[in-house]
Formats: sequence, C-alpha cells, structure tokens
Amino acid sequence: MTINTKKVAGRRDLHYSTLQDVLADAQELAAAGSVQTLGNWTPAQVFEHLAKAFEMSLDGATFQAPLPLRWVAQTFLKKNLLTKGVPSGFKANGQVMPGDVPTEEGLAHLEDAVGRYLLEPQRAKHPLLGNLSQEEWTQFHLRHCEMHMSFLKIGVGEPSEVS
Repeated sequence: MTINTKKVAGRRDLHYSTLQDVLADAQELAAAGSVQTLGNWTPAQVFEHLAKAFEMSLDGATFQAPLPLRWVAQTFLKKNLLTKGVPSGFKANGQVMPGDVPTEEGLAHLEDAVGRYLLEPQRAKHPLLGNLSQEEWTQFHLRHCEMHMSFLKIGVGEPSEVS
C-alpha cells in the first residue's frame, strides 16, 4: 500500500545548515539497528534518490518540467522552495527514482555524490527551477534532503529493512 506522504504525521523536524550535516545524519541512520520509515522508501532508497539529485545538479537532467510549471515555479515558488523547504507528496520523474540497494551501498553513493558536488564547480539547470547559482543549488539540496530524511526515524516502532 502506498502512503500519501502529504499526510504523514510524526516526521522529524530537520534543518541542515551544511551538506556535512546531511551526511552525518545519513551515517547515523545507516548505523542504527532499527529505522522506522514513515514514507514509502527505505533509508537506502532515500540515500540513492538524494545521490541521483546531487549528480543531476552536476551532469544535468535528461528531463524538464513542462513550461507552464517551470514558469510558475521560477516566478513564484523558487524563493520559498530554497528557504522554507520542498513539499512532500510530489511525484518525481522516474529517472530520479531510487533503486533497491543495500543501505551501505546507498550511503556510499550519497557520500560519493556529495563529495563530487563539493569538488566540482559546474552546475546544470534544474529541471523545474532553471538556472541556479552554486549557493541556490546547495540550498535546494539541503531543503530536498530535509524533506526526504524527515521520513526516517531511528529506533522507533517497526524497523524498516536495513540491509
């Protein structure tokens, strides 16, 4: 059964200041003996999805949102998305959907993608928000990570499969 992530209660309230904060949280989740997933993805799937988003910001996306949606997002939503957060419940393009990998592999992919992002200066266009500066891309990634990682809780309730 698919969970409507717009309506999930009990998510963690996260605010990352740096990408190192994201990695520290991911490493803590990966090392935990029990992680409850409040959404539809395991910790490994969250890590994989976030890694793909970092790579997309460097290499470019092979898709883009429809023009009317891009215009609305760039004109009216960009500032809020970068400062207040990314809303849950958005159906992502299949190219950034996570694969089914072991948690350690997903974490390693995320660590590698963040490391590459920090070293390489180029930035591609965002498929919804268009051209973003390096700082705007970083703010997007921090808010995007906060949203996805908020669905993962350590040591509460029924554990997800952490392989």
